[in-house]
Amino acid sequence: MPDDLRDFIRKVEQIGECRVVEGVNSKEEIGLITQVAAVTPGAPMLVFDSVKGYPPGYRVASNVFTSRERCALAMGADPGLDARGLVEHWRRRLREPYHPVPPVIVEQAPVKENILLGDNVDLLRFPAPQWHAHDGGRYIGTGCAVIMRDPDEGWVNLGTYRVQVHDRTVATVYISPGKHGDIIRRKYWARGTGCPVVVTCGQDPILTLVATSSETPWGSSEYDEAGWLLGKPVQVTPGPVTGLPVPATAEIALEGEIVSPEVESRSEGPFGEWTGYYASGARAEAAFRVKAIMHRHQPIILGMPPTMNFEASCPGLSYRRSAQRWTALERKIPGVRGVWEMPEAMGYPVVIISLEQLYGGHAKRAALTCLAEEAYMGRWVIVVDEDIDPFNVSEVLWALGTRCDPAGSLDFVRGWWGSHLDAALEPVKRSHGDLTHSVGVILACKPFHWKGEFPPSIKLSPTQVALVKQKWSWLFR
Repeated sequence: MPDDLRDFIRKVEQIGECRVVEGVNSKEEIGLITQVAAVTPGAPMLVFDSVKGYPPGYRVASNVFTSRERCALAMGADPGLDARGLVEHWRRRLREPYHPVPPVIVEQAPVKENILLGDNVDLLRFPAPQWHAHDGGRYIGTGCAVIMRDPDEGWVNLGTYRVQVHDRTVATVYISPGKHGDIIRRKYWARGTGCPVVVTCGQDPILTLVATSSETPWGSSEYDEAGWLLGKPVQVTPGPVTGLPVPATAEIALEGEIVSPEVESRSEGPFGEWTGYYASGARAEAAFRVKAIMHRHQPIILGMPPTMNFEASCPGLSYRRSAQRWTALERKIPGVRGVWEMPEAMGYPVVIISLEQLYGGHAKRAALTCLAEEAYMGRWVIVVDEDIDPFNVSEVLWALGTRCDPAGSLDFVRGWWGSHLDAALEPVKRSHGDLTHSVGVILACKPFHWKGEFPPSIKLSPTQVALVKQKWSWLFR
């Protein structure tokens, strides 16, 4: 796996998937170029340098994980794997015994090449982009890691939450209700104190992967998980103000405290969100008072703004979460042949389960069990038969269109865990702080009690396809 963000960029350059863009502005052009490239097949990772108004070397990297090859590289997998192959790769890792590998403390660290304190603290020295046309400001934190320590239990949490710059020393960190970071900061506020925090704005890809995951259980540190995945401890260095462990190779680290909204708040947003909308609007968010900045020479902001490509802001998340859901589901349910969170539907909202039905009610049990494993922002769970490839959208739609009668194949679960980011949330519920929504379950599979009488399919088996391609290979090059 790459040693840090810079090593990852070098590896991407070696496979010909990186382009340097110079002389653009951070107000409009970085965001526009990023959004267009994110949905262009085969588009490379982008590194913006010599940004107008900033010193050369103060860079912004975007579309870092928008290709399957780059996701694989970050995950330590073969860049040639397809979607199923990447999910299977992660499933193999999950089957290995988990042994947390705590980080090790080092005093000398690249992130401490520059330390700014007191009047030298200035968030405006970095080319934080306005990523979307209607964003409420500049966001230095999109591909970031927000680091907090639980005040009761002492463990350290890393989460990825968006960070908006307001002036030289104040930012805001938006965290959806119920996320670990939100629970931790509220514990400090309940004690009448601010929440100590460090925000890194560019870090080792493996830390980015674990920080964006929602699967690390409460009470477990993402640092320990990253060490397990790397096979060695993550090197961290104490922050000069909070003492929190900061990744030694981070590009930029902002250190300070998030105070209670009653103490100080700023208007946060709107922001173009991963759902594809400016759904949460603008609202008062607790102020993040920045008291120290550390950064490497020629720092790189890791930009992972939401675009219409889900992987832009959620690197490899469909592969990793699908592997986690599949592994968890098959521990309780027999016959599971595949699980896929559809990136075309922005991942979380639509999950496909391929299942060999073994008894009446089997398909619905699988759907509800899958929902119980991960509740956040779910919208649809679709169950298909074992002959349907859940990674193939065309096959899933074929099953949806031909194997179920909606009157008997749909169910709804109400009161599900939601977010301000839900574009379909009714205005009256939003105004009352009720963020819950319903989830639909679709059984797009042959009715179990007469599936033996279901008309046979014209679909070829994988073996037949392979034989044809082998015998007449010249036709399929």
